[in-house]
Amino acid sequence: MIALFLALLLIAAGTSTADATPVNIAADSLTRSGDGVVTASGHVVITRANDTVRADRVIYRTQQHILEADGHVIITSERATIHAIHAIMQTESNTGQMRDAEILLPNGERLKAAQVRRIDDQQMTAEQVIFTACPVDDEAWRIRARHALIDQQQGSVTTTDSRFEVYGVPLLYTPWWQQPLKRKSGLLLPTIGFGKRRGTEIATPYYYAPAPNWDATFTPHLMSARGLMAESELRHVSPLGAEQLNLDAIHDRVTANNRSRLRANIHWQLPAASAFDLQADHVSDRDYLADFGSGNSNINSSYLTSTATLSQQWAGDQFSGSGLLQAQHQQNTVLTSNATVLQILPRAESRMQWQQSPNLRLHLDQQTTRFDRRQGVDGWRVDLHPYLEMPWQLAGGGLSTQLAAGSHYTYYALQQNAAQTNNHPHRSSAEISLETRADFERISSDRRWRHTISPIIRYDWVNAPADQSQLPNFDAAFARLTWNSLMSANRFSGYDRIERTNRISLLLENRLQSKAGQDKAARDRLVVRAGLSYDMLRRSVDPTLQPAPTRPFSNLLGEVIANPLEHLRLYGNGQYDSANHYWATITANAAVTLPDDNALTLGYTSTDARYALAARLFDLDARWHINRAWETHARWEYDLRQKRSQNTTIGLHYRHACWGVQLQAYRYNRTSNTSSSANIGYMISFEFKGLG
Repeated sequence: MIALFLALLLIAAGTSTADATPVNIAADSLTRSGDGVVTASGHVVITRANDTVRADRVIYRTQQHILEADGHVIITSERATIHAIHAIMQTESNTGQMRDAEILLPNGERLKAAQVRRIDDQQMTAEQVIFTACPVDDEAWRIRARHALIDQQQGSVTTTDSRFEVYGVPLLYTPWWQQPLKRKSGLLLPTIGFGKRRGTEIATPYYYAPAPNWDATFTPHLMSARGLMAESELRHVSPLGAEQLNLDAIHDRVTANNRSRLRANIHWQLPAASAFDLQADHVSDRDYLADFGSGNSNINSSYLTSTATLSQQWAGDQFSGSGLLQAQHQQNTVLTSNATVLQILPRAESRMQWQQSPNLRLHLDQQTTRFDRRQGVDGWRVDLHPYLEMPWQLAGGGLSTQLAAGSHYTYYALQQNAAQTNNHPHRSSAEISLETRADFERISSDRRWRHTISPIIRYDWVNAPADQSQLPNFDAAFARLTWNSLMSANRFSGYDRIERTNRISLLLENRLQSKAGQDKAARDRLVVRAGLSYDMLRRSVDPTLQPAPTRPFSNLLGEVIANPLEHLRLYGNGQYDSANHYWATITANAAVTLPDDNALTLGYTSTDARYALAARLFDLDARWHINRAWETHARWEYDLRQKRSQNTTIGLHYRHACWGVQLQAYRYNRTSNTSSSANIGYMISFEFKGLG
């Protein structure tokens, strides 16, 4: 190939090279006439500062800076790739014209036109246009138009005299159409549905993007049975963090009231290792979720919690700690009134640790909380918890122990209330615990299997007041026996009650692991745990919260986790009452995860009425890709005691290379004062790649 490099050295006399853009021409054959016309033919490649031109034949008029290309013309730049039969370009002004052109944009959009005129690097106009975002071999939808303006600076294709076609069938005519090429304000595709409680629904979102760091979506959501709901979502990001706010509001025709829901999620990373977090969820009334909730909006929640937290952490060679200042609002969606529900306004909490030596750590934890409610006793609670830890481990591992000792002091400042004889009660206690763990392991000769037996024994002594029933109870509840509470000194939640105990707890863990190679991480194949506790004191500090135990032994806890195959996980957990010979709780599930994001989970939960609120639930969650285009998802929760489905959703999703459709049917059994029947309905939405 013969190459000829023109850095405007081929420009006719009288033209300054400093005023022109360098042009580099390479071809099989190059000729130059006396008037500065360069003719190139055969595999012509022209490179300039911003683009490359390939063609079968090119005539370059150096004095006029005009380039004329014929036969398989390809113009390549960062902004587009253009294929044409014929092109004329002005190399200095970057203007030009192309015939029978196809423009390929960076995000995959394609535009065909009989004539294209290049205005500058950013804009082009086209006549007799076909625009689509579909692949070449599968053009599912397209826009035909008489005229189009491609503005890559603004990120849009604007057409006139347009019609929208799906598989060649015209569905919509419009005299004007603007198609975004990048993040841009405009209408999104609607969602259509029908439900028993809301009637026929249609929601048409409008996306608003005024700046790179924030945007918003406004959605008029029309419900034939309820009215027009205004839905809004605001998103913002900055070096400080991110915020997302959602507000939905409607004047409900059924209740004749204004109803709304506010949600917020804010995270800011502040100087000095501090942060601010806000999670909010509040509804106007307790029936809102039942009437307007969907499967992903906590439709079955009994409590909605909104929390604002300012936190900080600090760390040093010996001294470390954390602190927070918090406010919390709770909304009970079961009660008719929220007046008796406690709110936290505010809470100050800190945890400090002094590492005096590897075997001695000193701690001081404190929590100060102001409990507030419109009806009932409220006030301040201050809890101080100094304690020390003395960890020790045998050299080489295999045996470890930790001794801890400390005390709790809790003080109350209650509001003046005639029912309270003492507005400043207090309580103090002392505690000692000793936990020892031993690991006995055996490794196979090929070092691919490891079997570990780990007995853990813990002793807890807590000298708490024998009768705490006269103390206020803001947040205390006697928790069910779990693996965490088994190896803990206090099974009460919160700080209002502390167990008085002299207890020994034992946990035995059996673990079988394997790994595929020497460099692979070990994987649990089978984990079996069993545990129980023996309380020599057998005291109840508050009979209303903790009925007095009739025997020293706790229920027997058991757990099995099995991973026999790469994509199969089996889990079982329960506790057995050996004195009365029944299973107090049973939880079991099986999860199958397959390639291509396919999954199936089956679960069963049972609670005996003699232990707690009776429940027997079966749930199923399945996600299956039928093929590359079709995906189905189903979720089913069935109450075996009431013999009815509580929640059922079935979805079908079709994904094409440039369009898709999603259909979801649902049935929610949460009752509402506005409707006694279950909420049954379906939703359907279409999506077209590149549209909206």
